[in-house]
Amino acid sequence: MDFNIKSSQMAVDSGIYTEVSQLRPGFHVHALSNLRLAKNFDLRFTPGIAFGGIREINYVLSDPQSLMIDPNDIPVKVESNFLEFPLLVKYKSKRLNNFRPYLISGANLRIDLAATKKTWGRSRKENNLVLVKPFDLYYEIGTGFDFYLDFKLKVAIEFKYSVGVTNVLRTSINKNGQTIVPDPHDAVYTDAIDRLLSRMFMVTIHFE
Repeated sequence: MDFNIKSSQMAVDSGIYTEVSQLRPGFHVHALSNLRLAKNFDLRFTPGIAFGGIREINYVLSDPQSLMIDPNDIPVKVESNFLEFPLLVKYKSKRLNNFRPYLISGANLRIDLAATKKTWGRSRKENNLVLVKPFDLYYEIGTGFDFYLDFKLKVAIEFKYSVGVTNVLRTSINKNGQTIVPDPHDAVYTDAIDRLLSRMFMVTIHFE
């Protein structure tokens, strides 16, 4: 899991550079349903859950004497646990003995369960300095290889790249009819970012 970060004008003017400094991989478990559309095309719906992924955002100041960023807050960790609803089209090549490569592409709606629980603050469990929106839509593209085994068992290994299309940076929260924004002392971590787009690379093993 990664972020594509676009810095805000405030960050440029203040000499703040943001980057994802470290990636901690998670894992996902899905059910698989497959509808054959044609000889070489399948429609796949694979709902599931993904959890354990953490992205760490680092803030670097061009002026080391600046007090805008507290070094004790760096890096800012963004944890995500997703419900996933991918709808994909699979194009299969001609089968070669017990081997068949394929391409896959489609869209995935993800709901970030961790994002629904957090508010702004310095407590790592329930709060964070950077919050993301719970809903995001991704487009996905990948490739894989089907292996046909004995006892009508098919195993596939799949490599897929997923790119979020919406800005997931959260700048306010509506709760009980009130609009909540970051504390002024912590707002710099959100204000330094203009757009936050999610990206993921997944390696999946399918059993059918």
